[in-house]
Amino acid sequence: MLDFSRSSPQQHRIVRAFFGTVLLLGLLIFRQFGISVDENQQRDTGMVSLKHVAMKISPSWVENDDNFDRYGVPLDEYQDRDYGVAFEAPVSFLERVLRIDDWRNKFLLRHLFTFLISFGGMLAVYQLAARRFHDWRVGLLAASWLLLSPRLFAESFYNDKDAVFMALFAIATNTAVQLLLRPTTRRAAWHALACAIAIDVRIMAVLVPLATGALLLWRGLRSEVAWPRVARTLALYGGLLVVLVVALWPYLWPAPLTNLFIAFRNMAAFRWGGLVLYMGDLIPATEIPWHYALVWMGITTPVLYLAAGGLGIGLVVRELLRQRWRLWVNDDQLQDVLFLGLGVGPLLVVIALHSVLYDGWRQLYFVYPMLLLLAVRGWAAAAKWRPRAVRAITVVSAVVIGFQMILMHPLQMLYFNVLAGPNVAERFEMDYWGLGYQQDLVYIAEHDTRSSIKVYSPPPSPAPIALQMLPNEQRERIQMVDQEEGADYIITNYRWHPQAYSYPPGAEVYQLRADGRRVHSIFQLRW
Repeated sequence: MLDFSRSSPQQHRIVRAFFGTVLLLGLLIFRQFGISVDENQQRDTGMVSLKHVAMKISPSWVENDDNFDRYGVPLDEYQDRDYGVAFEAPVSFLERVLRIDDWRNKFLLRHLFTFLISFGGMLAVYQLAARRFHDWRVGLLAASWLLLSPRLFAESFYNDKDAVFMALFAIATNTAVQLLLRPTTRRAAWHALACAIAIDVRIMAVLVPLATGALLLWRGLRSEVAWPRVARTLALYGGLLVVLVVALWPYLWPAPLTNLFIAFRNMAAFRWGGLVLYMGDLIPATEIPWHYALVWMGITTPVLYLAAGGLGIGLVVRELLRQRWRLWVNDDQLQDVLFLGLGVGPLLVVIALHSVLYDGWRQLYFVYPMLLLLAVRGWAAAAKWRPRAVRAITVVSAVVIGFQMILMHPLQMLYFNVLAGPNVAERFEMDYWGLGYQQDLVYIAEHDTRSSIKVYSPPPSPAPIALQMLPNEQRERIQMVDQEEGADYIITNYRWHPQAYSYPPGAEVYQLRADGRRVHSIFQLRW
């Protein structure tokens, strides 16, 4: 019989086997995902900041590398200068140190490190759950639910904005729990570093230090931690956090407070006014209804997680009401309060402030690990009530979702659950990232043997960059053109024009489908 105690040999073998398998899987498949519409812009942001820093430290290095030539705009004049670059700049630095000049390899490097950071976030979720529920098996359950979240699985390979931030937010929360349960100098330093990196990817991570400070002060007021220790910990943590946030974000160097305020203000009122397809209507992102994020989360998250999450949130809220001003009576409830605040709090703020959101709920991915932890809280309660039934449902859910992910690969980001209803492609955004363009171009290259092929892709489209991801022989035969006239093919993901193009019968020669739904079309205009 297996020994499931926390220090059992089985724990170490099984946990290492699980994460070793996930790591190996990621290393085997990271090359199979397409390139998204934002990736080139994100790389530009990292390169601009890298050049800014390098010109101060080693100008000769910049002058001897032609890759920096196209980045002539100074950092203080760059449009996205207020974006955090704690991920972008180091990856750009590694690219230039390794002298990676081929466009395909540049973005494969980015995909690899996006996955590795996401993998670190999964480890953090495991530790958070194992610590909270005193059971490594529950930790593996939480990690497996994150792994078997189809959309997040795919995005953990190419979404270097939201998926990377989600992972770093989970890592920062993990160090927060460690510090809150046992405040020490070393834990304060690690938490400051984790929070600084997360903040310097996306400023919304300030929620973690705010929560840490508030809960640690409350522990001091309740005499759970001696006041001298609280004061020393917060002084060290706060001081290190400020220094590291500024040090890791070149945009802040000239005027730390002023530029931090500008970055925060710009984040709160995001500068994007495009259209989103929501429930069959194209509406401006500035006019989305209050339920936009909730609906998107509801139709793209596996149903079991939703049900368990609703139960978990209800249980934690009930405990809070019972404790009243005390908030918690033990360390487990303290962690639940933190998860609730960081998971549900941002959702309420977004609804209350009517914040600009677009492309589903990707700007809110960072709350997902916290909501999964609350879902595990609900699962654990249900498992005590009906253990066999809950475990059976959990296994069936994992098998079904896993099989669905295999069939959809590498388009798991187009997963919808049964709550989405019929005709999903006509009512909600599909491949808004444009990942499928790479497969479109591969199809054309493999089925058209001509030496010169002209392809038009209605903007916005990453198709020109996706072309660079093809092997040399294929990319040399395809030419991207900027208008329909004269093109041999039109490729589209139907972004902002969900209805089918009105071309002659037979013009559509290929459909890229995911889970039975049309995602892309290729129309051949000339033979």
